[in-house]
Amino acid sequence: MKKVLIATTNKDKFTIVSTIFKNTIFPENEYEIIRPTSDIKLPSITEEGTNIQRARTKALNAYEYLKNYNYDYIVGLDDALFIKGRIEPNIKNHLNIILYGNYLEDGEQFAFNRAYCIIDKEKNLYEVSLDIPEIYHPLKENIVIEDNTYPLSNVSYPIGFDKPLCELSNDEIIDYSLKYVKEGLMSLNIK
Repeated sequence: MKKVLIATTNKDKFTIVSTIFKNTIFPENEYEIIRPTSDIKLPSITEEGTNIQRARTKALNAYEYLKNYNYDYIVGLDDALFIKGRIEPNIKNHLNIILYGNYLEDGEQFAFNRAYCIIDKEKNLYEVSLDIPEIYHPLKENIVIEDNTYPLSNVSYPIGFDKPLCELSNDEIIDYSLKYVKEGLMSLNIK
C-alpha cells in the first residue's frame, strides 16, 4: 500500500482533506493517508507569496526533511480567501475584520480557496488551487479564536444551507466540498 503524508498539524484540516483524497485521487484501498506523528517536528518555514507558493514550500520542506522516510507522496496545503474580487492569501490578517469589523455584508458571497501541492518520490509536483463558495452571515455572539482552527466556520454558510460550517457534520462538509474540488483534484492525473 502506498503512503501519503499530509504535512499539517491541523487535525480538522487533515480529517477533511484525507477524506476528500480517499474519494478522489488516493482511494483508501490503495493508499494509506497519514499526518506527521508527534515525534516528527517539521522545520518551521517563512510563509510568503500566494497560497499555491506557500503550499509548494510546505511540501518541499517536508519532502527534504522526510526523504529518509518511506512516503510515496507528500502533500502541502495552504488556504486563502477569494473575497471582494481578490485573493487574500493570509486569512489570519483578515479574521478580526471579517468576524467583528463589518467587512462583508450579510449574505455576501466569497470563496474559501485551498491550494494543494503534492510531491512524489521523484520530486514531481502536482499543484492546484480550488475555490469552495460560501455565504457570509455575521456572528451571533463573540467567539474565542484558537490556533489550528478555522474561526470563519462560524460565519461561513455553504450555499443552500441554513447553518454555518461549524454546525455541519464532517460528512456534510466533505460532500459539499467534493462538489467543488473533485474535478480539479482528478485533473492532476497523479501517477
